Amino acid sequence: MALAKKRVRSRRSAVERGEGSQRASGFDALAGSSRTIRRLRDQIRQIAPMRTAVLVEGEPGSGKGAVALSLHRQGPRRGGPFQEFDCVATPESLQETELFGIAASRARGPGPGRPGLFEMASGGTLMLKGIEAASPRLQAQLLRAMQDRRVVPIGGADFVRVDVRVVAGTSRDLAAEVAAGRFRGDLFNVLAMVRIAVPPLRERAEDIPALAERLLRELARERGRRSRAITHGAMERLVAYPWPGNLRELRGVLEAMVSATRGRGGLEVSALPAELREREGPAAKVDVAVGMTLDEAERRLIEATMRHAGNRKPQAAAILGIGLRTLYRKLERMARR
Repeated sequence: MALAKKRVRSRRSAVERGEGSQRASGFDALAGSSRTIRRLRDQIRQIAPMRTAVLVEGEPGSGKGAVALSLHRQGPRRGGPFQEFDCVATPESLQETELFGIAASRARGPGPGRPGLFEMASGGTLMLKGIEAASPRLQAQLLRAMQDRRVVPIGGADFVRVDVRVVAGTSRDLAAEVAAGRFRGDLFNVLAMVRIAVPPLRERAEDIPALAERLLRELARERGRRSRAITHGAMERLVAYPWPGNLRELRGVLEAMVSATRGRGGLEVSALPAELREREGPAAKVDVAVGMTLDEAERRLIEATMRHAGNRKPQAAAILGIGLRTLYRKLERMARR
């Protein structure tokens, strides 16, 4: 228990210092020019001015925290605090204490009690990560706090008024959790009035080169070194990989590549983890002969790239260095010939 409390105190102090995953980092998880990510950014801009709670859904590591922070920064609460709480990582016995605080009468030693994250986030935004892991008791208290706009610290009798916008993140189907009796339907209804679906990285593969470049710059700053470039062959493997761990996995792979590469050269295919290095064979060569028209050369290149990408259009567009809409237009034109 002492170790768990120490971990929670460490997380709390990091949040208080403003060291959230996207704030201290120069990396923008929503960067890119794909149609998918542009649509997501447009949705965030439309929702940010609202006061209602938001449910952010997406696979682990897809960037739900970045969406929450972007909602905060673009909304009327941008001048207020932004706090994060991880329901998954926090032991159930400490969840209420962290969120609602401790009354002065229960605090050890002289002085006031300890405020919870609801009170600390008042006037701003509170991101509840992994909301599906909230205990049944905590779910009831969250619902009450959001509806009444006040909390009662643990061990206290008087309530504290709070003005907080709640953004909840989940990697589960909460409607299915409600149907299975594992999540309160009334809390789901409050949270799900506005929903944002964060696309997995495999659905925005054309953004991978830009994301990888930004991540490498961030890694270079952290290590006090010059940023490295990725060779074309290595980038092709990154783009073609399905990324089950999403952005979190991409960062881990790039970190491993930087650590495995000596000298000042680019990051080669040989620096990739075995799973990516061995997943795809070398790209097929395209025969282009003198006298062939540009249209025919382009058609062969696009067909070969589509085969190499397993007919996944976002990956093919990223390998070709063109936008997804451009690829669709070219494929439609090829089909008419």
